Amino acid sequence: MPETSVEQAGEPPAIILQDPRNAAVVHKRDFIDRVIAATGARKADARPVIEATLAELGRVLAAGQTLAVPPLGRARISCEKDARGGDVITLRLRRRPAKPN
Repeated sequence: MPETSVEQAGEPPAIILQDPRNAAVVHKRDFIDRVIAATGARKADARPVIEATLAELGRVLAAGQTLAVPPLGRARISCEKDARGGDVITLRLRRRPAKPN
């Protein structure tokens, strides 16, 4: 979820989370490109690893398991409902506060 930092005099910046319904969507292609840019790996080498990782994340969460992956955080299912055409899984993602620089 995109966030905005707001500084007040003498205090660390407060994080204001934006409405998730208005959040920009990062598609798989863009996500893969970002990972490749961050790692410098070749696309042909990185793509199968990234896709396998995403598939395993999906399997873990669909099985109702809690996922603890720093620095992403701890994700657990808080609500699961069957919807037309598939499952809707609601997650709670707990992240550690960002360390000040």
